[in-house]
Amino acid sequence: MIINDKLSAALLCLSVVPAGTANCAVEQKKEERPNILCIVTEDISPYLACYGDPVAKTPNLDKFATQAIRYTNMHTTVGVSAPSRFELITGMYASALGANYMRNMPTAPQYLPEGITPYEVVPPAGIKTYTEYMRAAGYYCTNNSKTDFQFNPTPSMFDESSDSATWKNCPEGQPFLAIFNINTTHEGQIWERDDEPLEIQPEDIDMSRFPYFPDDPVIRHDLARLYTNIAIMDRETQAFIDDLEASGKMDNTIIIWYSDNGGPMPRAKRSIYNPGTLVPLMIKYPNGYRAGEVDDRLCMFIDIPATILSLAGIQPPAYMQGEALLGKYQQPERDYVFAVRDRFDEVVDKCAGVRDHQFQYIRNYMPERSNYLENSYRMQMPMMQRLLEMHEAGELNEVQELYFKAPRPVEEFYDILQDPYNLNNLIDDPRYANDIERLREVFDEWNSTVNANWARPETEWMNIQWPGGVQPVVANPTAKRTSEGWEVSCATPGASIVYVVNYTPPKKVQGNNTPSIPWKLYTGPIKLNEGDKLMVLACRAGCKSSEQVSIVK
Repeated sequence: MIINDKLSAALLCLSVVPAGTANCAVEQKKEERPNILCIVTEDISPYLACYGDPVAKTPNLDKFATQAIRYTNMHTTVGVSAPSRFELITGMYASALGANYMRNMPTAPQYLPEGITPYEVVPPAGIKTYTEYMRAAGYYCTNNSKTDFQFNPTPSMFDESSDSATWKNCPEGQPFLAIFNINTTHEGQIWERDDEPLEIQPEDIDMSRFPYFPDDPVIRHDLARLYTNIAIMDRETQAFIDDLEASGKMDNTIIIWYSDNGGPMPRAKRSIYNPGTLVPLMIKYPNGYRAGEVDDRLCMFIDIPATILSLAGIQPPAYMQGEALLGKYQQPERDYVFAVRDRFDEVVDKCAGVRDHQFQYIRNYMPERSNYLENSYRMQMPMMQRLLEMHEAGELNEVQELYFKAPRPVEEFYDILQDPYNLNNLIDDPRYANDIERLREVFDEWNSTVNANWARPETEWMNIQWPGGVQPVVANPTAKRTSEGWEVSCATPGASIVYVVNYTPPKKVQGNNTPSIPWKLYTGPIKLNEGDKLMVLACRAGCKSSEQVSIVK
Protein backbone atom coordinates (compact mmCIF):
# COMPACT_ATOMS: atom_id res chain seq x y z
CA MET A 1 0.00 0.00 0.00
CA ILE A 2 1.50 3.36 -1.03
CA ILE A 3 1.13 6.45 1.13
CA ASN A 4 3.11 9.47 -0.09
CA ASP A 5 4.68 10.47 3.23
CA LYS A 6 8.30 10.43 4.34
CA LEU A 7 8.27 10.57 8.15
CA SER A 8 8.48 7.29 10.09
CA ALA A 9 6.71 6.46 13.34
CA ALA A 10 9.73 7.70 15.27
CA LEU A 11 9.16 11.24 13.87
CA LEU A 12 11.98 12.75 15.85
CA CYS A 13 14.71 10.93 13.94
CA LEU A 14 15.54 12.84 10.74
CA SER A 15 17.29 11.11 7.84
CA VAL A 16 18.81 12.44 4.64
CA VAL A 17 17.43 10.98 1.41
CA PRO A 18 17.04 12.38 -2.11
CA ALA A 19 14.07 14.76 -2.22
CA GLY A 20 12.79 14.40 -5.75
CA THR A 21 13.38 14.49 -9.46
CA ALA A 22 13.61 17.40 -11.87
CA ASN A 23 10.53 18.59 -13.73
CA CYS A 24 10.09 20.05 -17.22
CA ALA A 25 12.28 23.07 -17.91
CA VAL A 26 9.63 25.14 -19.66
CA GLU A 27 8.33 26.43 -16.33
CA GLN A 28 11.25 28.72 -15.59
CA LYS A 29 14.67 29.20 -17.15
CA LYS A 30 17.46 27.73 -15.01
CA GLU A 31 19.31 31.02 -14.61
CA GLU A 32 16.22 32.85 -13.37
CA ARG A 33 15.23 33.03 -9.74
CA PRO A 34 11.61 34.16 -9.70
CA ASN A 35 10.11 36.40 -7.10
CA ILE A 36 7.22 34.72 -5.28
CA LEU A 37 4.19 36.64 -4.00
CA CYS A 38 1.79 34.77 -1.70
CA ILE A 39 -1.64 36.30 -1.07
CA VAL A 40 -3.44 34.44 1.71
CA THR A 41 -7.08 35.05 2.52
CA GLU A 42 -8.79 33.59 5.58
CA ASP A 43 -11.59 31.13 6.17
CA ILE A 44 -13.10 30.47 2.77
CA SER A 45 -13.96 27.34 0.87
CA PRO A 46 -14.08 27.73 -2.95
CA TYR A 47 -16.82 30.39 -2.74
CA LEU A 48 -15.66 32.02 -5.98
CA ALA A 49 -17.34 32.42 -9.33
CA CYS A 50 -14.33 30.84 -11.07
CA TYR A 51 -14.93 27.75 -8.92
CA GLY A 52 -18.56 27.61 -10.00
CA ASP A 53 -20.25 29.54 -7.19
CA PRO A 54 -23.32 31.29 -8.67
CA VAL A 55 -23.57 33.94 -5.94
CA ALA A 56 -19.96 35.06 -5.55
CA LYS A 57 -18.89 38.38 -7.07
CA THR A 58 -15.18 37.88 -7.67
CA PRO A 59 -14.33 39.45 -11.04
CA ASN A 60 -10.67 40.00 -10.21
CA LEU A 61 -10.03 36.45 -9.04
CA ASP A 62 -12.06 35.15 -11.98
CA LYS A 63 -9.70 36.99 -14.33
CA PHE A 64 -6.71 35.74 -12.31
CA ALA A 65 -8.01 32.18 -12.78
CA THR A 66 -7.71 32.55 -16.57
CA GLN A 67 -4.01 33.34 -16.08
CA ALA A 68 -3.25 30.75 -13.39
CA ILE A 69 -3.41 27.05 -12.63
CA ARG A 70 -6.57 26.48 -10.61
CA TYR A 71 -6.41 23.61 -8.14
CA THR A 72 -9.74 22.00 -7.28
CA ASN A 73 -8.60 19.37 -4.76
CA MET A 74 -6.43 21.28 -2.28
CA HIS A 75 -7.19 20.34 1.34
CA THR A 76 -6.19 21.66 4.72
CA THR A 77 -5.49 18.87 7.19
CA VAL A 78 -7.63 20.54 9.86
CA GLY A 79 -10.31 23.16 9.20
CA VAL A 80 -8.90 25.90 11.42
CA SER A 81 -6.08 28.42 11.19
CA ALA A 82 -3.28 27.85 13.73
CA PRO A 83 -2.63 24.16 12.95
CA SER A 84 -3.00 24.97 9.24
CA ARG A 85 -0.48 27.78 9.48
CA PHE A 86 1.95 25.49 11.29
CA GLU A 87 1.74 23.20 8.26
CA LEU A 88 1.98 26.12 5.83
CA ILE A 89 5.28 27.27 7.37
CA THR A 90 6.89 23.86 8.07
CA GLY A 91 5.52 21.46 5.46
CA MET A 92 4.83 18.97 8.28
CA TYR A 93 1.65 17.40 9.68
CA ALA A 94 0.56 19.41 12.72
CA SER A 95 -1.00 16.36 14.37
CA ALA A 96 2.26 14.42 14.16
CA LEU A 97 4.23 17.08 16.03
CA GLY A 98 1.83 18.21 18.77
CA ALA A 99 0.65 21.29 16.88
CA ASN A 100 -2.91 20.26 16.08
CA TYR A 101 -4.58 22.24 18.86
CA MET A 102 -6.40 25.54 18.30
CA ARG A 103 -4.49 27.11 19.79
CA ASN A 104 -1.47 26.76 22.10
CA MET A 105 -0.86 30.48 22.63
CA PRO A 106 -4.22 32.20 23.04
CA THR A 107 -4.43 35.86 23.91
CA ALA A 108 -7.52 35.22 26.04
CA PRO A 109 -7.44 32.59 28.84
CA GLN A 110 -11.10 31.64 28.34
CA TYR A 111 -10.07 29.89 25.13
CA LEU A 112 -8.04 27.26 27.01
CA PRO A 113 -9.51 24.25 28.82
CA GLU A 114 -8.67 23.45 32.41
CA GLY A 115 -5.20 22.00 32.83
CA ILE A 116 -3.73 23.62 29.69
CA THR A 117 -1.46 26.64 30.05
CA PRO A 118 -0.03 28.67 27.14
CA TYR A 119 3.04 27.18 25.46
CA GLU A 120 4.75 27.24 22.10
CA VAL A 121 5.24 24.18 19.91
CA VAL A 122 8.90 23.20 19.63
CA PRO A 123 9.42 21.25 16.38
CA PRO A 124 12.04 18.48 16.51
CA ALA A 125 15.64 19.55 16.02
CA GLY A 126 16.41 19.92 12.33
CA ILE A 127 12.91 20.98 11.28
CA LYS A 128 12.96 24.60 10.18
CA THR A 129 10.49 26.89 8.50
CA TYR A 130 10.70 26.85 4.73
CA THR A 131 11.45 30.57 4.75
CA GLU A 132 14.84 29.85 6.34
CA TYR A 133 15.75 27.73 3.32
CA MET A 134 14.62 30.60 1.11
CA ARG A 135 16.77 33.10 3.02
CA ALA A 136 19.77 30.76 2.97
CA ALA A 137 19.41 30.58 -0.83
CA GLY A 138 19.49 34.37 -1.11
CA TYR A 139 15.78 35.29 -1.01
CA TYR A 140 14.53 38.38 0.82
CA CYS A 141 11.57 37.10 2.85
CA THR A 142 8.76 39.29 4.18
CA ASN A 143 5.53 38.57 6.03
CA ASN A 144 2.66 41.07 6.37
CA SER A 145 1.67 40.30 8.94
CA LYS A 146 -0.21 37.35 10.48
CA THR A 147 1.85 34.58 12.03
CA ASP A 148 -0.25 32.20 14.22
CA PHE A 149 2.23 29.36 13.61
CA GLN A 150 1.77 27.78 17.08
CA PHE A 151 5.13 29.38 17.94
CA ASN A 152 6.31 32.96 17.86
CA PRO A 153 8.33 33.88 14.77
CA THR A 154 12.07 33.79 15.30
CA PRO A 155 14.56 36.32 13.87
CA SER A 156 15.74 33.63 11.44
CA MET A 157 12.38 33.24 9.68
CA PHE A 158 11.93 36.56 7.86
CA ASP A 159 13.86 39.65 6.86
CA GLU A 160 10.69 41.54 7.82
CA SER A 161 7.54 40.43 9.66
CA SER A 162 5.25 43.29 10.56
CA ASP A 163 2.26 45.33 9.44
CA SER A 164 4.62 47.34 7.24
CA ALA A 165 6.64 44.44 5.81
CA THR A 166 6.90 44.57 2.02
CA TRP A 167 8.88 43.21 -0.89
CA LYS A 168 9.60 46.84 -1.82
CA ASN A 169 12.47 46.86 0.70
CA CYS A 170 14.17 43.99 -1.12
CA PRO A 171 17.71 44.99 -2.22
CA GLU A 172 18.15 45.43 -5.96
CA GLY A 173 19.12 42.21 -7.72
CA GLN A 174 17.88 39.97 -4.91
CA PRO A 175 14.75 37.81 -5.39
CA PHE A 176 11.96 38.06 -2.84
CA LEU A 177 9.33 35.92 -1.18
CA ALA A 178 6.52 38.13 0.11
CA ILE A 179 3.50 36.91 2.08
CA PHE A 180 0.43 39.12 2.54
CA ASN A 181 -2.56 38.12 4.64
CA ILE A 182 -6.13 39.34 4.10
CA ASN A 183 -8.30 39.21 7.23
CA THR A 184 -11.55 40.43 5.61
CA THR A 185 -13.04 36.95 5.16
CA HIS A 186 -12.19 35.69 8.65
CA GLU A 187 -14.98 34.08 10.69
CA GLY A 188 -15.01 36.98 13.17
CA GLN A 189 -15.76 39.44 10.38
CA ILE A 190 -19.24 37.90 10.03
CA TRP A 191 -20.33 39.61 13.25
CA GLU A 192 -17.76 42.40 13.46
CA ARG A 193 -18.97 43.80 10.11
CA ASP A 194 -22.60 43.02 10.88
CA ASP A 195 -23.78 46.64 10.55
CA GLU A 196 -21.86 47.44 7.36
CA PRO A 197 -23.63 47.63 3.96
CA LEU A 198 -24.14 44.39 2.06
CA GLU A 199 -23.05 44.02 -1.57
CA ILE A 200 -24.77 40.63 -1.89
CA GLN A 201 -28.32 40.64 -0.53
CA PRO A 202 -29.88 37.90 1.61
CA GLU A 203 -32.47 37.15 -1.07
CA ASP A 204 -29.64 36.47 -3.55
CA ILE A 205 -28.25 33.54 -1.56
CA ASP A 206 -28.59 30.13 -3.21
CA MET A 207 -29.57 28.00 -0.19
CA SER A 208 -29.23 24.80 -2.24
CA ARG A 209 -25.47 25.18 -1.78
CA PHE A 210 -26.01 24.94 1.98
CA PRO A 211 -28.48 22.05 2.43
CA TYR A 212 -27.40 21.63 6.04
CA PHE A 213 -28.78 25.10 6.92
CA PRO A 214 -32.47 26.06 7.20
CA ASP A 215 -33.80 28.87 5.03
CA ASP A 216 -33.97 31.50 7.75
CA PRO A 217 -33.54 35.33 7.66
CA VAL A 218 -30.70 35.35 10.21
CA ILE A 219 -28.83 32.65 8.33
CA ARG A 220 -29.39 34.30 4.96
CA HIS A 221 -28.06 37.58 6.38
CA ASP A 222 -24.85 35.99 7.67
CA LEU A 223 -24.32 34.20 4.35
CA ALA A 224 -24.82 37.52 2.55
CA ARG A 225 -22.22 39.00 4.89
CA LEU A 226 -19.84 36.16 3.98
CA TYR A 227 -20.26 36.78 0.25
CA THR A 228 -19.94 40.54 0.72
CA ASN A 229 -16.67 40.03 2.61
CA ILE A 230 -15.47 37.83 -0.25
CA ALA A 231 -16.31 40.58 -2.76
CA ILE A 232 -14.26 43.04 -0.71
CA MET A 233 -11.40 40.55 -0.45
CA ASP A 234 -11.47 40.15 -4.24
CA ARG A 235 -10.69 43.86 -4.62
CA GLU A 236 -8.02 43.73 -1.91
CA THR A 237 -6.34 40.86 -3.74
CA GLN A 238 -6.30 42.88 -6.95
CA ALA A 239 -4.69 45.82 -5.13
CA PHE A 240 -1.67 43.65 -4.29
CA ILE A 241 -1.45 42.52 -7.91
CA ASP A 242 -1.80 46.08 -9.23
CA ASP A 243 0.97 47.22 -6.88
CA LEU A 244 3.25 44.55 -8.26
CA GLU A 245 2.30 45.43 -11.84
CA ALA A 246 3.11 49.09 -11.27
CA SER A 247 6.57 48.17 -10.00
CA GLY A 248 7.53 46.44 -13.23
CA LYS A 249 8.28 43.19 -11.39
CA MET A 250 5.29 41.22 -12.68
CA ASP A 251 7.35 39.63 -15.48
CA ASN A 252 9.50 37.68 -13.01
CA THR A 253 7.04 36.99 -10.19
CA ILE A 254 5.04 33.85 -9.48
CA ILE A 255 1.79 34.68 -7.65
CA ILE A 256 0.22 32.13 -5.31
CA TRP A 257 -3.28 32.78 -3.93
CA TYR A 258 -5.01 30.54 -1.39
CA SER A 259 -7.14 30.36 1.76
CA ASP A 260 -5.78 29.32 5.16
CA ASN A 261 -8.70 26.94 5.91
CA GLY A 262 -12.26 26.15 4.90
CA GLY A 263 -15.27 28.45 5.07
CA PRO A 264 -16.18 30.24 8.32
CA MET A 265 -19.68 28.87 8.78
CA PRO A 266 -20.76 26.07 11.13
CA ARG A 267 -20.15 22.56 9.78
CA ALA A 268 -17.28 23.94 7.65
CA LYS A 269 -14.63 25.64 9.78
CA ARG A 270 -13.31 23.25 12.48
CA SER A 271 -14.70 20.29 10.54
CA ILE A 272 -12.85 17.60 8.62
CA TYR A 273 -15.82 17.17 6.31
CA ASN A 274 -15.33 18.34 2.74
CA PRO A 275 -16.74 21.87 3.36
CA GLY A 276 -14.13 22.34 6.11
CA THR A 277 -11.01 21.02 4.38
CA LEU A 278 -11.51 21.91 0.69
CA VAL A 279 -9.90 25.27 -0.09
CA PRO A 280 -9.10 27.25 -3.24
CA LEU A 281 -5.53 27.49 -4.56
CA MET A 282 -4.32 29.26 -7.71
CA ILE A 283 -0.75 29.65 -8.96
CA LYS A 284 0.16 32.08 -11.75
CA TYR A 285 3.45 31.96 -13.66
CA PRO A 286 4.70 35.18 -15.25
CA ASN A 287 5.27 33.46 -18.61
CA GLY A 288 1.73 32.06 -18.92
CA TYR A 289 2.74 28.47 -18.16
CA ARG A 290 -0.45 26.35 -17.92
CA ALA A 291 -2.56 29.52 -17.81
CA GLY A 292 -6.25 28.75 -17.32
CA GLU A 293 -5.70 25.05 -16.62
CA VAL A 294 -7.69 23.18 -13.98
CA ASP A 295 -5.69 20.67 -11.92
CA ASP A 296 -7.69 18.20 -9.81
CA ARG A 297 -4.74 16.37 -8.26
CA LEU A 298 -5.09 15.60 -4.55
CA CYS A 299 -2.94 17.93 -2.49
CA MET A 300 -2.62 19.25 1.05
CA PHE A 301 -1.34 22.33 2.85
CA ILE A 302 1.89 20.53 3.73
CA ASP A 303 2.60 20.57 -0.03
CA ILE A 304 2.69 24.37 -0.28
CA PRO A 305 6.10 24.94 1.41
CA ALA A 306 7.68 22.20 -0.73
CA THR A 307 6.09 23.75 -3.83
CA ILE A 308 7.41 27.24 -3.05
CA LEU A 309 10.91 25.88 -2.49
CA SER A 310 10.71 23.91 -5.73
CA LEU A 311 9.51 26.96 -7.67
CA ALA A 312 12.55 28.82 -6.34
CA GLY A 313 14.81 26.00 -7.52
CA ILE A 314 15.54 24.90 -3.95
CA GLN A 315 15.42 21.19 -3.14
CA PRO A 316 12.91 20.59 -0.32
CA PRO A 317 14.56 19.00 2.74
CA ALA A 318 14.25 15.21 2.89
CA TYR A 319 12.27 15.24 6.14
CA MET A 320 9.53 17.49 4.77
CA GLN A 321 6.25 15.61 4.42
CA GLY A 322 4.92 17.96 1.75
CA GLU A 323 5.29 17.13 -1.94
CA ALA A 324 6.04 19.80 -4.54
CA LEU A 325 3.17 20.37 -6.96
CA LEU A 326 5.29 22.32 -9.45
CA GLY A 327 8.84 23.40 -10.16
CA LYS A 328 12.19 21.69 -10.44
CA TYR A 329 11.42 19.13 -7.73
CA GLN A 330 7.81 18.35 -8.62
CA GLN A 331 6.55 15.04 -7.20
CA PRO A 332 3.91 12.60 -8.51
CA GLU A 333 0.34 13.07 -7.35
CA ARG A 334 -0.65 11.78 -3.93
CA ASP A 335 -2.98 8.81 -3.69
CA TYR A 336 -4.62 10.08 -0.49
CA VAL A 337 -5.00 13.14 1.72
CA PHE A 338 -5.57 13.06 5.48
CA ALA A 339 -7.44 15.14 8.04
CA VAL A 340 -7.29 15.34 11.84
CA ARG A 341 -9.54 17.18 14.31
CA ASP A 342 -8.62 17.87 17.93
CA ARG A 343 -9.02 20.67 20.49
CA PHE A 344 -10.62 23.93 19.36
CA ASP A 345 -9.99 26.57 22.01
CA GLU A 346 -11.71 25.33 25.16
CA VAL A 347 -13.54 22.29 23.68
CA VAL A 348 -12.18 18.96 22.51
CA ASP A 349 -13.14 16.46 19.84
CA LYS A 350 -10.94 13.77 18.38
CA CYS A 351 -11.50 12.35 14.92
CA ALA A 352 -9.43 11.76 11.82
CA GLY A 353 -9.81 10.42 8.31
CA VAL A 354 -8.53 9.87 4.80
CA ARG A 355 -9.90 10.46 1.32
CA ASP A 356 -9.06 9.75 -2.28
CA HIS A 357 -10.61 11.34 -5.34
CA GLN A 358 -14.03 9.82 -4.67
CA PHE A 359 -14.39 8.54 -1.13
CA GLN A 360 -13.77 9.80 2.41
CA TYR A 361 -13.38 7.62 5.51
CA ILE A 362 -13.65 9.14 9.02
CA ARG A 363 -13.10 7.60 12.45
CA ASN A 364 -14.59 9.21 15.55
CA TYR A 365 -12.62 8.66 18.75
CA MET A 366 -15.19 10.53 20.85
CA PRO A 367 -18.43 9.27 19.27
CA GLU A 368 -20.45 10.34 22.28
CA ARG A 369 -20.03 13.94 21.13
CA SER A 370 -21.84 15.65 18.28
CA ASN A 371 -20.07 17.57 15.51
CA TYR A 372 -21.39 20.74 17.12
CA LEU A 373 -18.93 21.91 19.75
CA GLU A 374 -19.96 24.63 22.16
CA ASN A 375 -17.12 26.91 21.19
CA SER A 376 -17.51 30.32 22.83
CA TYR A 377 -15.76 32.18 20.01
CA ARG A 378 -18.07 30.78 17.34
CA MET A 379 -21.13 31.45 19.51
CA GLN A 380 -20.69 35.16 18.74
CA MET A 381 -22.00 34.46 15.22
CA PRO A 382 -25.73 35.29 14.92
CA MET A 383 -26.46 32.32 12.66
CA MET A 384 -24.79 29.92 15.13
CA GLN A 385 -27.03 31.28 17.87
CA ARG A 386 -30.03 30.89 15.57
CA LEU A 387 -29.11 27.30 14.61
CA LEU A 388 -28.83 26.33 18.24
CA GLU A 389 -32.14 28.00 19.01
CA MET A 390 -33.87 26.12 16.18
CA HIS A 391 -32.26 22.84 17.26
CA GLU A 392 -33.51 23.24 20.81
CA ALA A 393 -36.98 24.10 19.49
CA GLY A 394 -37.05 21.03 17.22
CA GLU A 395 -37.33 23.16 14.07
CA LEU A 396 -34.48 21.59 12.05
CA ASN A 397 -35.09 18.85 9.50
CA GLU A 398 -33.22 15.54 9.52
CA VAL A 399 -30.29 16.76 7.41
CA GLN A 400 -29.89 20.00 9.36
CA GLU A 401 -30.09 18.09 12.65
CA LEU A 402 -27.05 15.93 11.73
CA TYR A 403 -24.76 18.66 13.06
CA PHE A 404 -26.17 18.25 16.57
CA LYS A 405 -26.73 14.47 16.52
CA ALA A 406 -25.13 12.44 19.31
CA PRO A 407 -23.84 9.87 19.56
CA ARG A 408 -22.11 9.71 16.21
CA PRO A 409 -21.10 6.51 14.44
CA VAL A 410 -17.57 5.34 15.23
CA GLU A 411 -16.94 5.21 11.49
CA GLU A 412 -18.25 7.30 8.60
CA PHE A 413 -17.86 6.81 4.85
CA TYR A 414 -18.94 9.14 2.05
CA ASP A 415 -18.98 9.23 -1.72
CA ILE A 416 -17.75 12.82 -2.09
CA LEU A 417 -18.45 12.99 -5.82
CA GLN A 418 -22.13 12.26 -5.18
CA ASP A 419 -22.31 13.78 -1.69
CA PRO A 420 -19.88 16.74 -1.39
CA TYR A 421 -21.48 17.92 1.87
CA ASN A 422 -21.00 14.62 3.78
CA LEU A 423 -24.70 14.08 4.45
CA ASN A 424 -25.20 10.38 3.59
CA ASN A 425 -23.08 8.02 5.68
CA LEU A 426 -22.51 4.81 3.67
CA ILE A 427 -20.49 2.91 6.27
CA ASP A 428 -23.07 0.09 6.48
CA ASP A 429 -23.79 -0.10 2.75
CA PRO A 430 -22.44 -3.47 1.45
CA ARG A 431 -21.97 -2.01 -2.04
CA TYR A 432 -19.01 -0.03 -0.73
CA ALA A 433 -17.45 -2.74 1.44
CA ASN A 434 -14.26 -3.04 -0.63
CA ASP A 435 -13.59 0.71 -0.72
CA ILE A 436 -14.41 1.06 2.98
CA GLU A 437 -11.89 -1.64 3.85
CA ARG A 438 -9.27 -0.15 1.52
CA LEU A 439 -9.50 3.33 3.07
CA ARG A 440 -9.70 1.86 6.56
CA GLU A 441 -6.39 0.07 5.95
CA VAL A 442 -4.78 3.18 4.48
CA PHE A 443 -5.89 5.22 7.48
CA ASP A 444 -4.66 2.61 10.00
CA GLU A 445 -1.24 2.47 8.32
CA TRP A 446 -0.84 6.26 8.28
CA ASN A 447 -2.24 6.71 11.78
CA SER A 448 0.09 4.08 13.26
CA THR A 449 3.23 5.40 11.58
CA VAL A 450 3.28 9.00 10.39
CA ASN A 451 0.56 10.10 12.81
CA ALA A 452 1.41 7.76 15.70
CA ASN A 453 2.23 10.51 18.20
CA TRP A 454 -1.25 12.03 17.80
CA ALA A 455 -2.44 9.54 20.43
CA ARG A 456 -0.54 11.44 23.11
CA PRO A 457 -2.68 13.66 25.33
CA GLU A 458 -2.02 17.37 25.09
CA THR A 459 -0.66 17.50 28.64
CA GLU A 460 2.06 15.08 27.54
CA TRP A 461 2.79 17.19 24.49
CA MET A 462 3.05 20.27 26.73
CA ASN A 463 5.74 18.55 28.79
CA ILE A 464 7.60 17.44 25.66
CA GLN A 465 7.55 20.97 24.24
CA TRP A 466 8.23 22.80 27.51
CA PRO A 467 9.59 20.31 30.09
CA GLY A 468 8.14 21.05 33.51
CA GLY A 469 6.18 23.94 31.99
CA VAL A 470 9.39 25.92 31.36
CA GLN A 471 10.25 27.26 27.92
CA PRO A 472 13.56 25.84 26.62
CA VAL A 473 16.32 28.41 26.21
CA VAL A 474 18.76 28.39 23.31
CA ALA A 475 22.40 28.39 24.33
CA ASN A 476 24.48 31.49 23.62
CA PRO A 477 26.34 31.24 20.33
CA THR A 478 30.11 31.11 20.25
CA ALA A 479 32.40 32.50 17.58
CA LYS A 480 35.96 31.79 16.50
CA ARG A 481 38.17 33.50 13.97
CA THR A 482 39.39 31.41 11.04
CA SER A 483 41.16 32.09 7.78
CA GLU A 484 37.73 32.20 6.11
CA GLY A 485 36.26 34.68 8.60
CA TRP A 486 34.31 34.39 11.85
CA GLU A 487 32.62 31.02 12.31
CA VAL A 488 29.63 30.99 14.66
CA SER A 489 28.08 27.92 16.28
CA CYS A 490 25.53 27.01 18.94
CA ALA A 491 25.39 23.99 21.24
CA THR A 492 21.57 23.76 21.08
CA PRO A 493 20.55 21.13 18.52
CA GLY A 494 18.49 22.57 15.68
CA ALA A 495 19.30 26.20 16.51
CA SER A 496 19.62 28.83 13.79
CA ILE A 497 22.00 31.76 14.03
CA VAL A 498 21.42 35.35 12.97
CA TYR A 499 23.82 38.26 12.95
CA VAL A 500 24.25 41.93 12.22
CA VAL A 501 27.40 43.97 11.62
CA ASN A 502 27.89 47.51 12.98
CA TYR A 503 24.30 47.84 14.11
CA THR A 504 23.15 51.16 15.53
CA PRO A 505 19.81 51.05 17.40
CA PRO A 506 17.17 53.39 15.96
CA LYS A 507 15.90 56.23 18.08
CA LYS A 508 12.31 55.01 17.68
CA VAL A 509 10.82 51.81 16.26
CA GLN A 510 7.83 52.41 13.99
CA GLY A 511 4.92 50.03 13.38
CA ASN A 512 3.47 47.03 15.09
CA ASN A 513 5.86 44.08 15.58
CA THR A 514 8.57 45.85 13.58
CA PRO A 515 11.88 44.16 14.49
CA SER A 516 14.36 46.53 16.07
CA ILE A 517 17.33 44.66 14.63
CA PRO A 518 17.65 43.75 10.92
CA TRP A 519 19.08 40.28 11.52
CA LYS A 520 20.75 38.41 8.66
CA LEU A 521 20.67 34.61 8.54
CA TYR A 522 24.05 33.05 9.21
CA THR A 523 25.07 30.56 6.51
CA GLY A 524 28.88 30.60 6.72
CA PRO A 525 31.97 32.47 7.92
CA ILE A 526 31.55 36.25 8.29
CA LYS A 527 34.35 38.53 7.10
CA LEU A 528 34.92 41.65 9.19
CA ASN A 529 37.04 44.75 8.70
CA GLU A 530 39.17 46.26 11.42
CA GLY A 531 36.93 47.89 14.03
CA ASP A 532 33.74 46.14 12.87
CA LYS A 533 31.36 45.01 15.58
CA LEU A 534 29.58 41.70 15.07
CA MET A 535 26.45 40.86 17.06
CA VAL A 536 25.08 37.31 16.93
CA LEU A 537 22.05 35.53 18.38
CA ALA A 538 20.86 31.91 18.30
CA CYS A 539 17.18 30.94 18.05
CA ARG A 540 14.90 27.97 17.52
CA ALA A 541 11.15 27.79 17.01
CA GLY A 542 9.25 27.51 20.29
CA CYS A 543 12.32 28.29 22.40
CA LYS A 544 13.52 31.44 24.10
CA SER A 545 16.31 32.95 22.04
CA SER A 546 19.83 33.21 23.36
CA GLU A 547 21.40 36.39 24.63
CA GLN A 548 22.89 38.71 22.04
CA VAL A 549 26.64 38.18 21.86
CA SER A 550 28.93 40.96 20.60
CA ILE A 551 32.34 40.55 19.02
CA VAL A 552 34.66 43.41 18.06
CA LYS A 553 37.49 42.78 15.66
